[in-house]
Amino acid sequence: MTRPRLRAVGWMTVLLGLPAPGVAAEPSSSCHATVAPSGSFAEPSPSSASRFWYGNEALAVLLNRSGTWQGMGPGHNYRNKLFWWRQGYVGATEQRPELTVSGQRLDGEAPPATASKATNAYHKDFGGWAMLVMVEFPASGCWEVTGQYKGQTTSFVVDVRP
Repeated sequence: MTRPRLRAVGWMTVLLGLPAPGVAAEPSSSCHATVAPSGSFAEPSPSSASRFWYGNEALAVLLNRSGTWQGMGPGHNYRNKLFWWRQGYVGATEQRPELTVSGQRLDGEAPPATASKATNAYHKDFGGWAMLVMVEFPASGCWEVTGQYKGQTTSFVVDVRP
């Protein structure tokens, strides 16, 4: 069974839905999860083998390359922290950014995903300041997640698995 791993990033802990060693985490063929684009933009920090920035300078989000988030069990909803970035965002002056995040299931019926109010985070791993939101999915499946901030919208698709 695949279990989510915790990764310490500076002063905070990030829940990453990563597969256990030796376990493939391919997105299902019916869920066209967002993958890293071939073009790039002025990312706040370089993409890595496991994560990439998706979006543009007006609004971007840090995603797992696999397109799959794992770790949901029968006794709880799946949760994940998402780091959002916008060129020029400074958390010291905007501690509670007006970023809104929503999620809807694409491949079946389910209540919408819920998201916490946005806060800020600072770490060199994501280029300095970023916005932080916790997203919780009530069911596994194929989900579209949308972030909106200062008139900009960025959406991506993720395959959420137990």
